[in-house]
Amino acid sequence: MKIAVGGMQKNEMRDAILKACPDAEIIVTTDMGAVPMLKDGRADYYFGACESGGGSAISILIGLMGYSNCCTVCKNGGSPNRDEIQKFVDAGKICFGMTVSNIDGTVPVLMDVLMKKEAEK
Repeated sequence: MKIAVGGMQKNEMRDAILKACPDAEIIVTTDMGAVPMLKDGRADYYFGACESGGGSAISILIGLMGYSNCCTVCKNGGSPNRDEIQKFVDAGKICFGMTVSNIDGTVPVLMDVLMKKEAEK
């Protein structure tokens, strides 16, 4: 699984992903840099973080990858909801925005759902 990481606290995001899935390939980049990687298969997913979870974490991806490929998995003041994340993944979302304050709580849930999806392939 190849994950492009952008937004705030990229190194914290990378570490949280690797803690959940040591075999993941992490590409630390920018939101703009992730788009061609996603389009040509160099990355499978994008994770981005910002203060709100839905602004700079994911807005460029929405504009360039399309809203149907993107979602916010944890909003400011909230916590990740496994059922909601499962619905997003089942719907084919590949770009995930989250709050920077809840990277450590959101990434393990998101990675668990994605790893189960990947194992089914």
